[in-house]
Amino acid sequence: MRRAYDLVIIGAGAAGSEAAFAVADGGKTSILLVEANHFGGTCTNHGCVPTKALVKAGKVAQAMRTAAKYGLEAVEPRFDWSKVIGRADEVRDHMLRHGPEPFREAGVEVAYPSRARLLGEHRLQVDGRELEARAVLLACGLEPLIPPIPGLEESGYLDNQTALELEALPRRLAVLGAGPIGSEFAQIFARFGVEVTVLEAGERMLPPEEPESGEALRQAFGAEGITVRTAAKLERVSLSGAGRRLELAGGSAVEVDSLLVAVGRELQGDALGLDAAGVEWTPKGVRVDAHLRTSAPWVYAAGDIVGGLLFTHTATAMGGIAARNALAVGAGGGTEIYDPRIVPRVTFTEPEVASVGSTERQAVEAGHSVKVGMALVKDAEKAQIDGQTIGHVKVVADEDGQLLGCHIVCEAAGEMIHEAVAIMAGRLPIAVVAAEMHAYPTLSELLRSALSKAAG
Repeated sequence: MRRAYDLVIIGAGAAGSEAAFAVADGGKTSILLVEANHFGGTCTNHGCVPTKALVKAGKVAQAMRTAAKYGLEAVEPRFDWSKVIGRADEVRDHMLRHGPEPFREAGVEVAYPSRARLLGEHRLQVDGRELEARAVLLACGLEPLIPPIPGLEESGYLDNQTALELEALPRRLAVLGAGPIGSEFAQIFARFGVEVTVLEAGERMLPPEEPESGEALRQAFGAEGITVRTAAKLERVSLSGAGRRLELAGGSAVEVDSLLVAVGRELQGDALGLDAAGVEWTPKGVRVDAHLRTSAPWVYAAGDIVGGLLFTHTATAMGGIAARNALAVGAGGGTEIYDPRIVPRVTFTEPEVASVGSTERQAVEAGHSVKVGMALVKDAEKAQIDGQTIGHVKVVADEDGQLLGCHIVCEAAGEMIHEAVAIMAGRLPIAVVAAEMHAYPTLSELLRSALSKAAG
């Protein structure tokens, strides 16, 4: 006789963990949480947590070598890479120290390490054991996308996980992709003495962001000696001595010791048995409706696996909604709606790049008559105090003075963006916020200035 569950959650990352805790009731509802690799998901294990620890270490190193601009003696930092990466591992391990126990204490059964595969309607297999479930929640994320470039597999490459496992740093590194992941890794390695070349197939860095944001980051990278090549299509990789030769469209080539691939993530749906369950998917993710239900009415999905905005905070927001809706599947499914209208996003380079809402182009294409306000970092007294010269605040508003988007490039962009989040969530007219005092001297004055210009 097959074991039957009310809900099986596949994946214990941000979405799956939040889902489990959101509906756990001490065991009254039979819930199974299946995790194949590690609790905490991509972000905690080999994403935002360890990389941000390295970002911090890189900032300290850069402060040492640029101390002369503050009247201090500049020194080239001496470091042991094993200790630098060791601290990142310690931060990660601290966040993962509880493992599966909190779930079990909440009444959730845990299968770990275990793999799950859908077999058909309300049926799945977990490590060879066939189960039944009234509902299934897919929260198992995505895998690194490796493009089919001739010679890439044979020559070897790094991804966001194996880059964190390096025992020694390469002398020369190429980073394929100038999105958030590639940009962060590029600056991290450059600040620890690696000669870094960024290769981006598109026309600019950070393609989803405002053009001004990508250009500001390129300027910052150039000041640090990081080579950025845009419109650079990688056509072939081959071994060259102890390194690799990267052949680009147009006939040029780059010689490096290692290649880090950071061009996105993809869904490997065959391994999950999605077709057998009637779940529609593409390599970009599972198709869901506003209630996070897939094309199979008993299967829901949350987190990176649905594609779109791949952030821990979006995954967390989706997890609880999807779980509650899934448990109501017998009554036709829950009615909670996931609304991603206001999602802040941050690239943790230096300067940071943060944004929320629409770009100017997106707003125009949506039919708005837009008003734009721009304030430059170099014009702020706090920036002069801190030694910042690169960056800006750009706001996009509609004809009624409602904020449609905000885009910030500066040292504290990741913190500053949340004022724009609050403005959009409260639907406050930008003129009202622009009229209010902002403390002096702070970088937040830049947002007030940009809002004032957009308000007219």
